[in-house]
Amino acid sequence: MRDDHWVRTVKFSANLEAALLVLTAAACSGGSLGSLTPVPDPDGTVRRARASNPSPTTSLVIFAWSLREPDLQLEGMGFARLENPDRARLDLYMENNEAVLTASLVEDQLRAREGTQLDVVPSPALLWASLGVFRPGEGATRLRAESYEGEASRLTYLLADGDELRYELRSGRMVEAELRHDGDAVHRVTLVREGDAELPTEATYRNLARFSELRVTIKSVERMDSHPSDIWYSVQ
Repeated sequence: MRDDHWVRTVKFSANLEAALLVLTAAACSGGSLGSLTPVPDPDGTVRRARASNPSPTTSLVIFAWSLREPDLQLEGMGFARLENPDRARLDLYMENNEAVLTASLVEDQLRAREGTQLDVVPSPALLWASLGVFRPGEGATRLRAESYEGEASRLTYLLADGDELRYELRSGRMVEAELRHDGDAVHRVTLVREGDAELPTEATYRNLARFSELRVTIKSVERMDSHPSDIWYSVQ
């Protein structure tokens, strides 16, 4: 039993490091969107999405997480340290306080502790999306801006590696981001928002190829005077 637990823990850590560095997920994209039509003012749609980005002051966010895979179910606690406008650090722990992930994001540069397979981590744009931040990245080119169902709209970007990044917006605020490869959705982030809260109350990440789902639920947000300046670059 001890060996089996060790194997499952190693498997979990590897999957989580690939899945969480973007943090989040749940729900399949739901159903037909009806007729998509080009928006008359695509630049205005982008400006509105950027204006709705959360810009919390320096904060410590405590959250619970749960991972669901076909043969594995685990959960734990974690915290995120945020600094406006473009810095975030994530630390995740299992229920026994074992550290399973440390990662930081400065602008569009992702850093993780040694051994993390960064080549299998989706675009940093999805990690920003898990925090409710619309940030396609400097290398992204807008392909389409479309609207449907009244206040709903979609922005689609081409990334430098040829993948597509698709944002779904409601009343100008992002509710979903999806990474597509060769026309197929491979990673999806879905957000739950409550009231006027700056940060999503829940974010769910789904790796569609691996049938893996990671859900993060915010428990508290504490304003801080500052964070140590080295935490953004020291993630070992």
